[in-house]
Amino acid sequence: MRALLKRVAESTLLAMAKWGADRRLAGRVLVLAYHDIVPRGERPAGDRSLHLAEEAFSLQLDLLGERVDVVPLGQALDSAPGARPRVAITWDDAYQGAMTVGVEQVVRRGLPATVFVAPGMLGGQTFWWDAVAGTSDLDPAVRRAALEEGQGDTDLVRRLATERGWPWREAPEYARTATETTVRAAAARGIAVGAHSWTHPNLTRIAADRLADELRRSRDWALAAATGVDWVAYPYGLQDDAVRTAAGAAGFAGGLLIEGGWALPGGARLAVPRLNVPAGVSPAGFGLRLAGAVGG
Repeated sequence: MRALLKRVAESTLLAMAKWGADRRLAGRVLVLAYHDIVPRGERPAGDRSLHLAEEAFSLQLDLLGERVDVVPLGQALDSAPGARPRVAITWDDAYQGAMTVGVEQVVRRGLPATVFVAPGMLGGQTFWWDAVAGTSDLDPAVRRAALEEGQGDTDLVRRLATERGWPWREAPEYARTATETTVRAAAARGIAVGAHSWTHPNLTRIAADRLADELRRSRDWALAAATGVDWVAYPYGLQDDAVRTAAGAAGFAGGLLIEGGWALPGGARLAVPRLNVPAGVSPAGFGLRLAGAVGG
């Protein structure tokens, strides 16, 4: 009943919000942050909020085509005004599902998109947050310990899991990392490739020399792709002054957060907000975010 009431309320708010929203948001920029796309017929697994059903993703792409101008990430923050809001589509982590059915959905519609890759994690690996989530959502206390004590590092988090009795389950294929070959195939179809560090640690918790290496190696790898872009998406969206300084020193032209919602062209390029799209958002809820009635 609560879920039904929420859907009704969202639909009502959307009907109210969409009138005049395009004019109010003209010239504004929204960078969407996706993670995995679950192929039709597959059961959800891992940290549920990160694994969006293919059907839902398809509906969202259609809504984007109706209400906004979907543009490449590099053009999204240009200062040239437009009649409609501009949206850039991004994925973090290069999940197998995203790099296959997700890519197919955007390419079929002729939409641009960017994937942020941690190259050291490619090859069918299970991310720690999916492994320890088990059959339910990731426990916030476990997440906090993994990011702080475990530095968001897979090997350290696995050690913590053993010590503290956390579950550790391998994810199904679609919820594991893609292979380098699959990412290169996506790039060949026009998907831009950006950096997501080398091994996806919490960049705010690692030593300065490793921080520089994580950023430099991942940037070099991304730029080696035919569609490489010199942007970084900070793992977990975590960054601070030291991380932003290191990103600038590594040569990145832009850096992305995971939250914050709408942005204005011409803002700080090394701390650009995004709208994280959770798997549980309804079509009306997604529409509300596009109408600017719900923030990041």
